[in-house]
Amino acid sequence: MEIIMQSKSIEPYLNSSFECSCGRTHKSLFAHYIFEPGAIKKLPALITSLGYTKPYLISDTHTHKIAGCQAEEVLKEADIPFTSHVLKSPDKGDLAADEHALGSIAMANDKEADIIVSIGTGTINDLGRYFSYITGRPFLLIATAPSMDGLVSGVAPLICHNMKVTFPAQEPLALICDPEIMAAAPLKMLAAGAADILGKYNCLLDWKLSNIVNDEYYCDTIAGIMRTAVDQTMESTNGLASHDSRAVSILTEALVLSGIAMDFSGNSRPASGAEHHQSHYWEMQFLFDGVPAVLHGTKVGIGTVLMLELYNKLAEMDKPDFARIRENIPCRPAMEDWEKEIRRCYRDGAEGVIALEKKAKKNDPEGLLKRLQVIEERWDEIHSLAKSAPQASEIYRVLEKMEAAKVPADVGISRGYVCDSIRYGKELRDRYTILQLMWDIGELDKAAEKLVEKYCDET
Repeated sequence: MEIIMQSKSIEPYLNSSFECSCGRTHKSLFAHYIFEPGAIKKLPALITSLGYTKPYLISDTHTHKIAGCQAEEVLKEADIPFTSHVLKSPDKGDLAADEHALGSIAMANDKEADIIVSIGTGTINDLGRYFSYITGRPFLLIATAPSMDGLVSGVAPLICHNMKVTFPAQEPLALICDPEIMAAAPLKMLAAGAADILGKYNCLLDWKLSNIVNDEYYCDTIAGIMRTAVDQTMESTNGLASHDSRAVSILTEALVLSGIAMDFSGNSRPASGAEHHQSHYWEMQFLFDGVPAVLHGTKVGIGTVLMLELYNKLAEMDKPDFARIRENIPCRPAMEDWEKEIRRCYRDGAEGVIALEKKAKKNDPEGLLKRLQVIEERWDEIHSLAKSAPQASEIYRVLEKMEAAKVPADVGISRGYVCDSIRYGKELRDRYTILQLMWDIGELDKAAEKLVEKYCDET
């Protein structure tokens, strides 16, 4: 039985390994991409062909109804034993990928199961592939909505002690998608998937910026894969509002390409920048406040508009007075004052952020001076990069076309949280982005005020 759907964009990367011009060998274990009506019926043949005998199915209340029941039925018909665990979805908001959910999966674990199968797209995917990784078993995904870009990636963003932390995870051997199920997903989920990909406009700029300033590893091949995903997504946005099957197919393929790009790089750098820092910061505040979760991609879309505004501002700037910036370094807040702000903003997660800064020293004056020298010497290159950024207003219009959230207030994010996420969201990761650059040149606080004034209500 033929069980692999070929894709012109994805086919070259299935189960691939190649020497890249960047000097590294890129590898992906992702080998099977099934995107066709009735795709779940191929689950038994796929499991058998891969040499496994007993899957452990993981779903939640919603995804079990959408696809989990069907997966169980086809396995029963094929006389393949399985264990199924259904996580209870909250009455409001979305299931969180945290210690409680992971503990529930671990407690229901069947040691005799030899492959993990997640049935879902966002949280269930992240939990399943991380559980697969820590238990040393292969992983397979049945997607139920094109709502996030980690479909086939080898990392999983999880909530640990109220902090959003990216952990290594098991990339799937196969991805099963029924286009009818994917297209029937709520529009907010389709828009969230597209918004997550549109965020790559910003993260690719951030990645190249770090390459310029910090000489961070950068790969044109991986960036090219990511740009293909973004271009495809822009093509799909016209049809998503009507749940057009072709648009959903294009979006799904873009999401897969994004995961492959992360796989090849070995981290989330090609797919996550300052726009994700905004999303993760807001998600933490929702958790602290007991507010129902908002889809990851939805928050990323809003964050992308804000971060592109910073690049657009940078593109309009004259070369800074670097001598004056250096003179003013002693006037910047002392470490003890910074820690007070971090404890105010990050609350229960503050100690982890403070520990990260002590290790990374992103804000250390000595490191700042070194970066300022590079920024000054390569200002023209940085300025040219900023000029290549799309206009924030363009992404705003695309989100509007998809009936997606465009500004923080659309999902209940307050002015205060927006201001803090712009000023302190960069502390979540040791990752150089437009936020760190604006801080380096002393422009971040002013930029935060202007963005809040432009995009946030008075409430």
